[in-house]
Amino acid sequence: MTEDGEIQLFEPAPAVLKHRNPELAKPYDVPHPEETWDLRVYWGILKKRSWTILSIILCVFTLALLGTLKQKPIYRATALLEIEKENPNVSTLKELFQLEDVSDSYLETQYKLLRSESLARRVVNELHLDQNGEFNTPIRSSPTGKENSSAGAVHEFPTDPDHELTVLTHFEDRVNVDPVRRSRLAQISFDSQDPKLAASIVNSLAANFIQENLENRWEATQKASAWLSQELDGLKIRLEKSEDDLRQYAEGNGLLFLETEQGKTENIVDQRLRQLQDELTKAQADRFQKEAVYRLVEAGDYSSLPGVVDNKLMQDLTVRLADLERQEAELTSTFNESYPKVEKIHSQVSRIQQLLDRERKRAAKGIEDDYVAAVRRETLVHKAFGEQQKQANLVAERSVQYNILKREVDTNKQLYEGLLQRLREAGVSAGLKSSNIRIVDSAQPPTTPIKPRILLNLAVGLILGLCCAAGAAFVQEQIDNTLKTPKDIEQFLHVPSLALIPFQESPNHRTNGDHARPGYGSWLLSRNRKLVAGEKQLEKRGIRIDQDETLHSALSEAFRGLRTSILLSRARRPPRSLIFCSAEPGEGKTTVASNLAISLAQLGKRVLLIDGDMRRPSVHKLFGVPGRSGLVTYLAGLREWQKLVQPAGESGLECLVSGPIPPNPAELLSSEAMRSLIREATAVYDFVLIDSPPMLSIADGRILAAMVEGAILVAKESATPRELVQRAQGHVRDAGGHLIGVVLNGAHLSLDDYYYTYGKNGRVEGAAEAD
Repeated sequence: MTEDGEIQLFEPAPAVLKHRNPELAKPYDVPHPEETWDLRVYWGILKKRSWTILSIILCVFTLALLGTLKQKPIYRATALLEIEKENPNVSTLKELFQLEDVSDSYLETQYKLLRSESLARRVVNELHLDQNGEFNTPIRSSPTGKENSSAGAVHEFPTDPDHELTVLTHFEDRVNVDPVRRSRLAQISFDSQDPKLAASIVNSLAANFIQENLENRWEATQKASAWLSQELDGLKIRLEKSEDDLRQYAEGNGLLFLETEQGKTENIVDQRLRQLQDELTKAQADRFQKEAVYRLVEAGDYSSLPGVVDNKLMQDLTVRLADLERQEAELTSTFNESYPKVEKIHSQVSRIQQLLDRERKRAAKGIEDDYVAAVRRETLVHKAFGEQQKQANLVAERSVQYNILKREVDTNKQLYEGLLQRLREAGVSAGLKSSNIRIVDSAQPPTTPIKPRILLNLAVGLILGLCCAAGAAFVQEQIDNTLKTPKDIEQFLHVPSLALIPFQESPNHRTNGDHARPGYGSWLLSRNRKLVAGEKQLEKRGIRIDQDETLHSALSEAFRGLRTSILLSRARRPPRSLIFCSAEPGEGKTTVASNLAISLAQLGKRVLLIDGDMRRPSVHKLFGVPGRSGLVTYLAGLREWQKLVQPAGESGLECLVSGPIPPNPAELLSSEAMRSLIREATAVYDFVLIDSPPMLSIADGRILAAMVEGAILVAKESATPRELVQRAQGHVRDAGGHLIGVVLNGAHLSLDDYYYTYGKNGRVEGAAEAD
């Protein structure tokens, strides 16, 4: 304490530091494996944050329910269309009745046309949807300032572009065109709040689509007919002119054409030239034949002449001559030439020889005449062929232009006939008022709405609430920097966890055996660690393990475990002088120190419990002993400490209460009298336990930590931040104290899997703390 009466809150007095415990704390090495969470950890977090999870699930589910109930029912009407094969704008009769597959591009085009803006305009105008409140922007205020919000009512709306665009946008957003796979069918649907209106819109959409298709085909046919008629008139004039030019040219050049048996036209000059060519060929062949015979005549080879051989007279004369020559030869062999019979036969042979020579000469003369005639005929035919060839060449020259004009006439004629045929077919197609699109199933007013889907929305809301709640619970768990498990103590402080002290309400506050921790797990508690009103009531009296309510509870077992941890904290002997400190007030260090003293006394040890918290003493309240004189009285030099010690109920347990609150607690604790008290008490008692003030707020705890053999840090589960505990640990080490370990107080056993259920009626019984 300073001269002004202020308390020094930072460092202990130099005199105390000179006599601090030389045995420094050794670091507690804890392996740090990679953090892995199992399902039990997740389940523990969910149970711990159950109220948060239930609150979020309830909020999200309620919002989903309210949103679903506020939605207006939406009905969907559906119609089925069949789209047949694609027909050209001007179809022939063959194409009209020809079956073929529908192309995918054509079907896609029809699906897009069903959602076109032009078709939507036709339906909107036909059903006056621009006057229906369901398709309009928010209704304008009336001149009186009141809004008419009746759905489906007819209102006066401005026919401006923005209004029209709004109506069309709402209409197109509700139209759905779904092709049926592997077919030529398309399903048209429309969503509306009015089932009759939805069916009317779908039927109107299908009817207008078919009508628009017919109108487009009719318009295309009419345009094609008009164009064909116009082109046909011009082509007719061109055909007549080309035919007239051909006729005038043929007459002017003397061209005459005849039609052959094959139906082709041919020039008469060419026809005669071909005939003369045939005659010339025959004349030359005849001349060649007669010339060959004539050459035989010139050679005197009458026997080879075909005329001689074929002449009956010459054949008879030749036979007679041969017979007479045979007779003459026979007679000559017997008689001489003067023999009358020989002379007679010789005379006959001469006569026949003369006749035969004369006949041969006459046949040769005929062959010569025939040859000369054949030569003359060939000459004449050849001359006529040459003249006709000259004329044919002249006609061929003139036929070039004629053929040009003829081809033009034929082309114009073909075009004219083709256009005339197409014009007739267009007229027939225009007369056939049929469409390749038909309505298979008309839309009927639906009886059940498709929206809202109450069960689906509620299921989605429930699932979304579960996800949000679980996420919020895990996020809350991650941002919670308080100590919750022994693992946190070993990981962040590197000291052992000596015990988990369970939470139990005071007997005066129990109701029906419910051991729920007040405010446990509630994120509404601020981090300034202020306790709720119920916890403040528990601080006034506290709970002891030697009472009937807690004699065989889990609280007693927890302090027995703490007692065992302290007895085994050193190899040779346990520390005999201990202080119990905390980072902040309200952590339960008084309860832990008192009940540990009771547990050690139950083991047959002599224990002295000193209340070193001179600012807020509470040991006398816990044990119900007078608190008028005590430690302060001894340190002030008024009495001996042995005379101030009071029995505390349990055999072997005595306590030295704090006494009156002094103005200078730090000065009194830093005195040599306090060190002498600890030294003398250690010689008399087996254990000396000191309840000290919080370590961070004032320097009293650091002063006491330098005088004892060991310090025990008490932290409250899910209430004490890790940073504060680490700072308290640092203060103990800086003062030269030996931090044995940490006691986690106020543990909710139902959330931890470090303990088993123990207690009456199978219920876990805990403890409350009191400073």
